Amino acid sequence: AYMSSSEAFYPSTADGDATAHKKAMLQSCSNSQRGSLRNPSGLTSDSLSPPLLFYLKDHGQCTTRLAAHRALILVGLWGQTPDNMLLLRRCVESLQIAQENANQFGLATLLEIWQSRIRPVFQSLMFGLGIADELSHEVFSSLIEDRVWLSEFTFHARTVLGMILECSTSENLTQDISDEDLFSDKSEMWPPLRECPILSALVSKLRPVKSSSVMLHHIVAFTFEMTHDIDSIASAVPSFTSLFSVGSLFSEMPPIPKESIEQRGLIDQAIVDRAQKSSSNPVIDNFDCIKDVELVGKAFGLDPRYTRTRYLIEIIRLGKDASINDLLGGSSAALMKPLFIEELVEILCVRLHGIISSLKRTKQYRGVVSRLDAEASTWVKEQAERITSQDDEYTPVSLIITHSLILRLRSMAENDALSEQINSLSLISETLLKAVREQEQQRVMDV
Repeated sequence: AYMSSSEAFYPSTADGDATAHKKAMLQSCSNSQRGSLRNPSGLTSDSLSPPLLFYLKDHGQCTTRLAAHRALILVGLWGQTPDNMLLLRRCVESLQIAQENANQFGLATLLEIWQSRIRPVFQSLMFGLGIADELSHEVFSSLIEDRVWLSEFTFHARTVLGMILECSTSENLTQDISDEDLFSDKSEMWPPLRECPILSALVSKLRPVKSSSVMLHHIVAFTFEMTHDIDSIASAVPSFTSLFSVGSLFSEMPPIPKESIEQRGLIDQAIVDRAQKSSSNPVIDNFDCIKDVELVGKAFGLDPRYTRTRYLIEIIRLGKDASINDLLGGSSAALMKPLFIEELVEILCVRLHGIISSLKRTKQYRGVVSRLDAEASTWVKEQAERITSQDDEYTPVSLIITHSLILRLRSMAENDALSEQINSLSLISETLLKAVREQEQQRVMDV
C-alpha cells in the first residue's frame, strides 16, 4: 500500500531520509482531515490515500523512541558503507533527539552505537587497525588517510561522547517508561503499542558509566580532532593506552596531571590551528569560537585567560588584526596582560624590521630610514632576527595597521616593565609614518 503511490519512498533509506521527504510526509499528515482513515483499509487509490505515516500519527508522539530506532538503523547502514558520512551525521542527529529527556533507553542507544560502531574505529585510529578485529583493514586504511572523512568522523565521535556524558550525569535520568503509559486513550491507536524488544534489550544490559572516563575519552577525541598528533596526546594523558577498549567507559580512570608542558603544547597547537582557519573578513567580537578549546584547557588545569591570550596573539601574528579590533578593545580583563604585551612587542619588532628592510630596498625611501634613532633601530633588528630564527610564521602587515596596534598596546601597557620598549616602537612607527607621508605628498606635488 505504501509503495502504491507514484511519489512513494522508503524513509529508512539514505535517499528517503532526505529533509525534503520528511517535510513532505509531515505536511501531508498535518493537512489531512482526521476521520475514518485510521485503518489501512482507507488506502484506496493513488489520488485519495494519504501517506502511510498518517495512520501512525499517534506513534509520532513517541519521538525519542522513534529517533532511537532511526539512529540504530542509520548506524547499521553506515557500518556497511563507512565512507557515507551522511548516514553517520543523520544518526547523530537522531541520537540528539533520543536523549533529549535523559531517559535510560536514550543512554542505552548511545552506548550501543558507541561500543559497536564508533569505538572500534577510534581505537584503530589511536593504536592501529590490527587491534579491532571487526574492522576491514582494506576499507578503513584508505578512509583514515582521507582528512575530510577523518575530521567529520572525529567530530561525530566527540559529539556522541558529549551526549553520553550529559545523559549519564543528568540528575533527572528517568527510568524506562512503557509506551502504554504515555497516552490516556490508546483504544484508537493502530497498530497497538507494544513494548519494544530491541530497546528493552539495550536497557537491560545498561551499565553505569564513569564520568571521569567519559570526560577523558572526550578530551582525547577533541585534542585529536584539533591536532591529529597522537604522540603528543599520549604524552599529555598518562592513561592513554587504557582508553577506547570495550570496557574503558565503565572503569575509573586516574585523574589527569595538571598543566604539564605537553598539555600546554597541545592547547597551543589547537589555538594555532583555530587561528589559521579563521577568516580575516568577519568580525570576531567574542571568544565563543574557542570555547571548546577553553574547556579542554580547563581540564588540563589551564586558566581560560591563557587560552584567550594565546588566541589573540596568534590572530595578530597572522596579520588578522582587523577582525579583532572590537574584541581587543574590550577584553583587557580577560587576558594575561604580561604575556600578551611581551608577545606583541616581539611581533611588532618583526613587523617594523620588515617594513624598514623594505623601505631600504626602495631608493626613494632610503632617506626615510636615516631619520630613525640608531639605537632603537638596532634593538628592533636584533629582536626580529632572534624571533624569526624560530619556526613561527609572521605575516607582513602595513605600516598604518602596525602603528595602530602599537598605539593600542601603549594604552594597555601603562606602567608596565616593557613600556619603555613600547615607547621606542611607537617613536619608530610614528617617524616612519610621518616621513613616508611627506615623501608621498612630495611625489604628488612633483607630478
